[in-house]
Amino acid sequence: MSAARRALPLAVERLSTELDARAARAELGEPAAGEAIRCLACAHRCKLKPGQHGLCGVRFNRDGELYAPFGYVSRRYVRPVETNTIFHVHPGALALTFGMYGCDLRCPYCHNWYLSQALREETTEGPTAMTPEALVAEAIEAGAEVVCAAYNEPLIAAEWVRAIFTEARKHGLTTAIITDGNSTAEALEHVRPVTDVVRIDLKALDDKSYRTLGGRIEPVLETLARAHAMGFWVEVVTLVVPGLNDDVHGLRELASALVRLDPDLPWHLNAAQPRYRHEAPPPSTEFLLSVAGAAYIRGLRHVYVGNVPAASALAHTRCPECHSVAVRRMDFRTTGNRLDQGRCPECATPLAGLWDARHAAHRRAQRGQLSPSVEEAPKIALGME
Repeated sequence: MSAARRALPLAVERLSTELDARAARAELGEPAAGEAIRCLACAHRCKLKPGQHGLCGVRFNRDGELYAPFGYVSRRYVRPVETNTIFHVHPGALALTFGMYGCDLRCPYCHNWYLSQALREETTEGPTAMTPEALVAEAIEAGAEVVCAAYNEPLIAAEWVRAIFTEARKHGLTTAIITDGNSTAEALEHVRPVTDVVRIDLKALDDKSYRTLGGRIEPVLETLARAHAMGFWVEVVTLVVPGLNDDVHGLRELASALVRLDPDLPWHLNAAQPRYRHEAPPPSTEFLLSVAGAAYIRGLRHVYVGNVPAASALAHTRCPECHSVAVRRMDFRTTGNRLDQGRCPECATPLAGLWDARHAAHRRAQRGQLSPSVEEAPKIALGME
């Protein structure tokens, strides 16, 4: 354990030691000077000397070799897929969602902070040993159609996620990563063969705000554009946090940028609630409705507002042509699905999404024809209205 980590609280040190013992050699790294290794799992690209851990707390250099999480989970639950704020993927289906420990960011409003920040806070946490086969067997037994990696940042355990998704794909399950987007082209390429969905949290509107969370905006925008170019099904969530990203002009600019990327890309505007270190009240319903309306005016076809009971009508999926409700939801659960093989039940307009296993398989086949170079990062520009 590195010197910097000896000062950790005893409970955190205990967890860190246990996680290190369960780690396996990692693929997402490259040699640096001497025995140092540069980790490629997130945009920090930490340069690690022997004994050092990355900013995520779970990837580390052991005797000149990079190690990463493997063979365990922190949590797993079977719940409706919509609870991961994914609306255009198998609506109404169950998803087995699993998480790990650690994170490359440090958001003060994190809903799952006891997992993501477990290596920075006092904790009573401990891992559960798991194999890909056992986890997928649980999903199948529960009737799940989707396997999701979430709760902390999945791509800091990209090698383990890939192993689980490889097993899930063998059984015809759809796979989804819920990520903060502070990632790399190498990490996306690593999971690409076995991943269907990348749901990205776009947390702030500029570099200054992102730095308060421990990141930068540019890598997130690059991840978003690259994931779309690679053919993943992509949905974007912006948790609207007063004092961080509740700038109406900036949110409108973001809507315009998303339209330029793909007008069919779903954008979820969720109201932040007081939790963890965040105590501010949620944004007003009127504010969120105003931003959603502006996004529709700018050309986005699927905009959702969440965590606001008074805006429950904006949880439904509507046909962008005739505006009839195709999928009805309440509290992040599907209560009615009128889609006819992915088409509007009224006017037969096709709606973008992975609506069932057939749509997912078709998109995989299309994606096989795409191979964007790791070096060619697409760009999303803000402030171009």
